[in-house]
Amino acid sequence: MSALILISVLGVVMLYLGIFSRKQVLAPVAILGLLAAIALFATGWHIPHHLLGSMLEFDGFATSFSIGMLVITALIFLFGPDYYERKEWHVAEQYALMLFSLVGGLLLASYSNLLMLFLAYEVLSIPLYVLAGGKKRSLRSNEASLKYFILGSFATAFMLMGITLLYSLTGSFDLGKLAEHMAAPGASGMVLNFGLFFVVVGLAFKVGAVPFHFWKPDVYQGSPTLVTTFMATVVMMGGIAGFFRFIDSTGMPDSLARSMVLLTLATLLVGNVSALRQTNFKRLMAYSSVSHSGFLLLALLTDSGLHEGHGSAVGGTLFYYTFTYSLATTGLFILFTIAKRANAGAEHNGIFKGLWHANPWLALCLLAMLLSLAGIPLTAGFIAKYQVFLLAIGAGWLKVMGFGVLMALLGIYYYIMVAREAFLPAEGSGAFVVSRLNWVVITLCTIGVLAFGLWPGWLV
Repeated sequence: MSALILISVLGVVMLYLGIFSRKQVLAPVAILGLLAAIALFATGWHIPHHLLGSMLEFDGFATSFSIGMLVITALIFLFGPDYYERKEWHVAEQYALMLFSLVGGLLLASYSNLLMLFLAYEVLSIPLYVLAGGKKRSLRSNEASLKYFILGSFATAFMLMGITLLYSLTGSFDLGKLAEHMAAPGASGMVLNFGLFFVVVGLAFKVGAVPFHFWKPDVYQGSPTLVTTFMATVVMMGGIAGFFRFIDSTGMPDSLARSMVLLTLATLLVGNVSALRQTNFKRLMAYSSVSHSGFLLLALLTDSGLHEGHGSAVGGTLFYYTFTYSLATTGLFILFTIAKRANAGAEHNGIFKGLWHANPWLALCLLAMLLSLAGIPLTAGFIAKYQVFLLAIGAGWLKVMGFGVLMALLGIYYYIMVAREAFLPAEGSGAFVVSRLNWVVITLCTIGVLAFGLWPGWLV
């Protein structure tokens, strides 16, 4: 609880710093606060709190995801001073809104009550509706904000309907009561099935699972790049953590398993096939994110509720996958911003041309992170997909796993095509200017995806 209070207060502090026009101190203060929150989670100092009763459970799973989200947010904020250097107004508000959204992600990783699930979902989402429209004079940014808000409101309505139906069966919002009801003989029926399905719809929207993915390409493309990075990493981690909490408590009844199979297959297919056609890098990363959601859903599908607690193999695999994916994605979006500036604001995949000749180290970093997302051996992405496939084999989902392998092979193509651009000669692009701080963040992300690929035991 101490860490949640710290991050919430930190967001308010950002707003006050903005009043006094202290833009240069925003990122340092925010990063110091995030490091303090990491220390609180790592030591466990005053994390549980009796006033919350049983609504939050700060176990090993919640702690791992919370620290992971805090680390990724700190890396994004290290990119902040360079990104907002040319922006004079409303910088503090953007930092504050990301911190408030982060609080929702931390709650999603630790909730043990359906009411807290709804509150966490909304705390995570509402700041993002505003952040997506951060470029006030951009029609594309305004469109992204409106689409995200409208579709998000529908997803929230579905989730509330599901929570209501489940409450009507158990008389309680507690996940433990729901698990007891699910374990009772003859626990089935239309009300239960619809309740589970509607909650899954809300959670599937947040991670961009098909057919609830339509917001991702437009919102990723229209949002400010720093906000897109936050959505693709921290929001993804929080959404998956919340999804696991719910799936693990239900024990995966047959009706829910069938829905999850369809979600997984559709997400893997649409994400990878759609990414093949993308020439805009942000939209490619959006469909890439949809594809990775499919692999994460495959891991969720293997959780039958037999794993006692949230430190199970499924939970560990989800954390390893989302954290290493977030490292690679953060570094790639920083490189994208550098290349975009060198090409007069263009966002097509060809903006990376000439990177090898201008800065060989950045080109190698780009290659390493793209190979990690593609799941090539010796990278963390390969270990992540390998762990997911092992879980699927152990749970008996062989056909779904086989389809996942085919989609993983298909996905290699569009990542390699982007990497190829970096090693082609430039055609009139400007200089690739990278600040020392951005160079450090890109290097850290690259070392992370390689080190965790060679020594995955550091995370799992």
